[in-house]
Amino acid sequence: MLAACATQEPPSGTASSPAAATASGAPPDWQPLYWDKAMREAQQAREHGDRATAERACARGILYVQAQVIQVLRAYADTLDQQRLGSGTPARARVQKLEQARDEQAQARRSGNTYLGFDPVAELKAYADLLSGLNRRPDALAVEALSSAYTFAQSANLRRTTLQREGKDPLGEC
Repeated sequence: MLAACATQEPPSGTASSPAAATASGAPPDWQPLYWDKAMREAQQAREHGDRATAERACARGILYVQAQVIQVLRAYADTLDQQRLGSGTPARARVQKLEQARDEQAQARRSGNTYLGFDPVAELKAYADLLSGLNRRPDALAVEALSSAYTFAQSANLRRTTLQREGKDPLGEC
């Protein structure tokens, strides 16, 4: 599985790490409404021709989703250990790969693709299934929503990369 993890050029004031995302007003845990608001703001800004504002909203939403996927997959590893359903160690190693890819692409300040060797969406779905089996349906639904947001963010990053390769400006596209 590939991960495309960075906006073309994070606008000033945009979070580029989980700590920065929290410091910039992003919720510390997964809140689908925060994601939805960022994507709606980006869409409205694009409709009004304000690509810079759209880019800031895109970056805010995409970086938030990336940070939350890492956080939730860590919780999955912990849950595997707590429930004695297998070792969380391989899951933590996968999370570390995802985090490293995100950090490397953020430092490069452009979209890119990195082979992870696993599918984060499949991991999130497995965690949602586990939570459902543990009678934690609200938590499972939240993880499913995060999985959908991550899929959308990855598609947006792919579109951005394609636009860049075609010599077009991906500013504000998400």
